[in-house]
Amino acid sequence: MISIIIPTYNRATYILETLHSIKNQTYKDFECIIIDDGSTDNTNEVISDFLSTDSRFKYYHRPDSFSKGANGSRNYGFSLSTGSLIKFFDSDDLMLPEHLEKSIKYIEEGNYDFVVGDSINFDKSGLLSKPYNFDRKTASISAMSFTNYKVAWITNDLLVKRQYAEQCQFAEGIRDQGSEHQFNIHILLLTTNGYLIDEILSHRRIHDDGFVEKVHKDLLFVDIMNAELYYVTALNLKDLAPKKLILWLLDYHLSLSFKLAKMKTWPENIIGATRLLLKYKSPKAFLYPVAIGITYLTGKGYQLIKFIRS
Repeated sequence: MISIIIPTYNRATYILETLHSIKNQTYKDFECIIIDDGSTDNTNEVISDFLSTDSRFKYYHRPDSFSKGANGSRNYGFSLSTGSLIKFFDSDDLMLPEHLEKSIKYIEEGNYDFVVGDSINFDKSGLLSKPYNFDRKTASISAMSFTNYKVAWITNDLLVKRQYAEQCQFAEGIRDQGSEHQFNIHILLLTTNGYLIDEILSHRRIHDDGFVEKVHKDLLFVDIMNAELYYVTALNLKDLAPKKLILWLLDYHLSLSFKLAKMKTWPENIIGATRLLLKYKSPKAFLYPVAIGITYLTGKGYQLIKFIRS
């Protein structure tokens, strides 16, 4: 059985279409666990009407023991799941009818630990571009290639065996941009026995209330989120990932932190990042806090560490 876990927040307008796209799957052996993150619209009413039509769908409210946000809701949903295969999905997107059937076919025939479908964006005007575009036939699957975006996928694309999903968690308490990035790197540090399906299996909705549109309208927010994401990923994987991967994450965290400081926005996690740099014996650790202060005041401190090799 496949466990499909869907966090939702104020998506009453879209979630029924998402649920019908799952209900209409050609592969029928699944459970769908919907976790409400505290919606203030009529999601509860919409979901309640749908639940009476199919017992495979279950609806819960995220308890306070899990952090607010999509990541906390995903972790709670996983704790309730029972399937041997795990799929996280978003509450405003659509599964094409053979999404599950084709995904499980590749897992079983190739004896893979995970498979990754492909997605394409859409809006009211029709289909748009893909979230990530790379040669799926020649791409190398590894934690490092995912870290530096040589391969990439969104939350909807992954189907993974439970034994690997249960060793990972979505980082809670962070801003949600790229929240699957840290989770997927962790999966790839456990196994690279996966397959990239060269076929569109999901449609990702782009709309005014969606996260993609939000970040396009606030580029400063994007830099703050990504700086946090790189730091949190390095922090969470420090005891598992190779030094090269951690230092790559920290270098990108540092470059974004200096960019924020230059824009007179004081960056977060300076002390934590410095401690990680010290842990990995990077010479950048000794100049980083000072250079950030100089950058905030003069806009030129980045040059102090830019060319120092980690």
